[in-house]
Amino acid sequence: MTFTQVTTTCPYCSTGCSLNLMVQDGRVIGTAPYYRSPVNEGRICPKGTYCHQFIHNSDRLKRPLIRKGDIFYEADWDAALDLISRRFSEYQPDEMAVLSSARCSNEDNYLAMKFARGVLKTRHIDHCARICHSATMVGLYLAFGCSAMTNSIPDIGKSDCIFCLGSNTLEQHPLIGRQIIRARTRGARLIYADPRHTPTAIQSDLFIQFYSGSDVL
Repeated sequence: MTFTQVTTTCPYCSTGCSLNLMVQDGRVIGTAPYYRSPVNEGRICPKGTYCHQFIHNSDRLKRPLIRKGDIFYEADWDAALDLISRRFSEYQPDEMAVLSSARCSNEDNYLAMKFARGVLKTRHIDHCARICHSATMVGLYLAFGCSAMTNSIPDIGKSDCIFCLGSNTLEQHPLIGRQIIRARTRGARLIYADPRHTPTAIQSDLFIQFYSGSDVL
């Protein structure tokens, strides 16, 4: 019996927590926090704690499925890749597009970009984060000259006043939520604006509840 720990990054949200995969005889059996990470500081949320369970889940698809009529049939990889290749060849480059995912690693997204531009010869490649956050990026750039965070995550815990708009941080990004609680224990004020009365709203000094959808105006 062999037992090893493999350090990796949790893919579930954009916080970027580090964790250790517990591997026994080549099988992932659990996770543990990576204690030297400045992001999650040796803690992980429930998503990170149980993120390994899908790996060996009996419901996980492990072979390609090809649809014939209304029924999906299991196929081998050679047959699936041959079908994909033939279908791609039926279209011109400008008729194809690739949509990548925030759940993938930077390396996976880079490969998707190279595949789109180098193999499919298409310029149409997009990413779900741009679709979700294009307005946010424009707003940040106009306000601060940068379309990304202008601070580190630990800086949140050192803040004197935090304004949180439309993010239920304590539930959706609990490791960042810890930094908000840390700042609150130091006396920082939390101003929270959201249509919903969330656990983050409960922690706030001032809760501004606006009509759903009006935050985009």
